[in-house]
Amino acid sequence: MQREADTAVISFKNISRDRLNVSVDELIERFVRGDSSRTTEGSGLGLNIARSLVELQNGTFRLSIDGDLFKAEVCLPVIP
Repeated sequence: MQREADTAVISFKNISRDRLNVSVDELIERFVRGDSSRTTEGSGLGLNIARSLVELQNGTFRLSIDGDLFKAEVCLPVIP
């Protein structure tokens, strides 16, 4: 976690087994899975729900993908 001006930024990083072949915009939509071979676990709602919860707290939710590196950032306003 780090502070950027009046915002606290919490970063989560994960390296997937294979390169992610999906855009950030598509990945955050409902019912989309980053790993299309998964058939038994997950509904594809997690990132969409996370974004909604962060936005309800006046924050922003950012995603980035670089090959097999997946990064999610939760940015929330700091209350003095």
